[in-house]
Amino acid sequence: MKWNIIWVGGQSNSVGTNSQTSGYPTWPLNPRIQMFCWNAQHGCTTGSFAQAAYPIYGESNVGFSLTFANLLMQSLPEDEGVLLLNTGVGGTGFHDGNWDPPNGKLAVQSVNAVTMMVNAILMNPGVNYTFNSLLWHQGEEDSGDNGDKYHADYCTYLINDLSALVDFFRSRFPGATNSTPFIDGGLLPYWQDNVAGGTGQVPDAIYALNTSRACTGTADSRVFQDFNPDGTPAGDPNYRSGVSGMVIHFDATQATFLGFEYWRAYLRSMSLTNVVDSSRTSNCAGSIPQPPVTRCG
Repeated sequence: MKWNIIWVGGQSNSVGTNSQTSGYPTWPLNPRIQMFCWNAQHGCTTGSFAQAAYPIYGESNVGFSLTFANLLMQSLPEDEGVLLLNTGVGGTGFHDGNWDPPNGKLAVQSVNAVTMMVNAILMNPGVNYTFNSLLWHQGEEDSGDNGDKYHADYCTYLINDLSALVDFFRSRFPGATNSTPFIDGGLLPYWQDNVAGGTGQVPDAIYALNTSRACTGTADSRVFQDFNPDGTPAGDPNYRSGVSGMVIHFDATQATFLGFEYWRAYLRSMSLTNVVDSSRTSNCAGSIPQPPVTRCG
């Protein structure tokens, strides 16, 4: 059996922070999609595997990862499966230092969790793995959703924060390489357009990751509207920002469909062997676009 590892990380939208309990599309359970327990606080036995089901270990409710995993599984031979590992934590970012490589608490914790999972995989004779992809969703904390009212600019978030994180995880996750696909995701449109006004530089940077690093793509959250037909914000109405109290999270239906956007971005990333030209990115201090790679994945 060969397992395809999917790592997921970031802040609260990466871990399915929403309250919707019904009415969203679901996937049938499949033993070829497993999740790994790296922390007993998630209600599981540390170091164990289980058939993936909502909520995925480390997730609060319904995230985008299980949709992505199901779409990936459909493309695999029958003797291969998918392993999910989520180390995201709500309310975290680069501004607070949690994800700063190489010493940020959550960056280091993620490497340790992946290493634990790989060691657990290799304890089983005849079982192997490949590192399929890294899925990232974060940016709100660095777009003003913090107690300091800090707003990262385009270059800081893209070059100093996000690109550095891509390089760090690709070099530290066992089995990952400089061509392992890294997919980030757009923020909730309502929050970005109507609450975080004037903070567009981080969202711009999120969508510009492919101008800095090869084999990357962005899940396009702009497929969602800002408002529901009744005029209420399109997002989860209950689990709101702990800073502003405003709607900031995708609901379960949106999160499920966001998984399709992650899949589309992944497919695009597989052909991005050279970064996209961008004068805005090349003019950033310290910008060193990744050299071309032979292939992605």
